[in-house]
Amino acid sequence: MSIRFLMSAVLAAVPGNLAAQACVEPVRPELAYLEDAGFTGAELREHYRLYFADVEVYLNCLNASSGRIREEARAAAYDYQQVLNRHPHATDAETDGEHNAPEVSMRESGELYLSYKPGSGEGDRE
Repeated sequence: MSIRFLMSAVLAAVPGNLAAQACVEPVRPELAYLEDAGFTGAELREHYRLYFADVEVYLNCLNASSGRIREEARAAAYDYQQVLNRHPHATDAETDGEHNAPEVSMRESGELYLSYKPGSGEGDRE
């Protein structure tokens, strides 16, 4: 049974969201080890072809996961803004004088920023 088949079977049994997050990093073939093990040139080439195919699958998985979590974070940022609009922050003993960020923004870099400017109700957007 191949590792690829086994991983497919395992991921198929995992519920939706968890399976989408289960990007399995490929293991780079060790040339010296493979040569010492007596693999032929054709077998060596096949190991590397399979590795590069696995790298492509892995990178596509990371891209899909990144896009999915970016959208989830944007939705959560929108929800958080609604919370802040409906329940404005007041400095009191409950928060021990700390300020909550009244605005959440996500830059295209994928970085999520929670920023706060006291009194303005708006965060920094660079």
